Amino acid sequence: MMLPVYVFLAVSLLFFGAGMLMARTGRSDQARVFAAGQRRPMIFGPLTPALGALLPLGAKTRKRLALELCQAGYYHHQAPAEYLALRNVLVIGWVILIATLIVVASQPGEPLDLRLLIAGLVGMIVLYAVPRLVLSSRAKARVGRIEAALPDGLDMISMCMTGGLSFGQALSRVGGELAGTYPDLACELRIVSHQADSGSLGKAMRGFAQRVDTPEVQTLSSLIGQTERQGGAVASAFQDFAMDVRRQRRQLAEEKGNRTSIHMLFPLILCLAPPVYLLLLTPAAIELRNFVMEENGPGGILSPIDATETLRNPMRSPLEPQEAVNDLTRW
Repeated sequence: MMLPVYVFLAVSLLFFGAGMLMARTGRSDQARVFAAGQRRPMIFGPLTPALGALLPLGAKTRKRLALELCQAGYYHHQAPAEYLALRNVLVIGWVILIATLIVVASQPGEPLDLRLLIAGLVGMIVLYAVPRLVLSSRAKARVGRIEAALPDGLDMISMCMTGGLSFGQALSRVGGELAGTYPDLACELRIVSHQADSGSLGKAMRGFAQRVDTPEVQTLSSLIGQTERQGGAVASAFQDFAMDVRRQRRQLAEEKGNRTSIHMLFPLILCLAPPVYLLLLTPAAIELRNFVMEENGPGGILSPIDATETLRNPMRSPLEPQEAVNDLTRW
């Protein structure tokens, strides 16, 4: 009976390793993005679009998926199809595996093994949902890195343009300089540079805003487009926007610093207050315990009074000696 479990675990690890390998090979790095005349083969070759269409997906969800893939660094135009094909293959393969194990493990006339059914259902849900969660996490992390590097990149672009370079040359230069420090922003700047060379600056910035989809980049795109239409200086617009972004970051940091004192109140109460109370109250509690134990013993002031013992030995009575003698006389 343990053989199906071992087969189940081995094939599960095989599917997981294959999925991770395919996901890592599907990522588009800068060398592949900017390499002219080179096309990366898809994961499943010509069958990728057909496999990606096995499970239905709405247009809105597909659009959001394409945006998350682009934000995570998957620039291939068939990246949504590759993702869906990989997910569908894993889910359908898992269902086939569970069905095969159920057929092999069950005997004629016996009820189905509920453990395999539950494991199959849980595994199918995990294979369907976890890749999207991982993709969303990677997309948010990459967008956060781009936002953190944006003020420095804008400062460098404005300095290059003030030094006499054109906007496209400044983007190419800054993209090359930031490749080692901020690779995500450098890749996006180089994409904007290529699109600006082949089209217009406003269109390139709108594409940048659509890929990153953050308020700061949206504001920068609107600012650059308005400046280009009005014939203003793009370098000064870049510099002013960089100063505004830094001011906003400084205000946000101050706001988070002010919240820190409130956030530290709960760890202070839960972690530091109990040891302090123990250090202050433990000696008093030990003294009180020793006092109660000693005085509850024979002859203690807290010991129960026995009337017979009091009559036999009046000197041990907690009453005064004269009162004890008067009681004996009356008796």
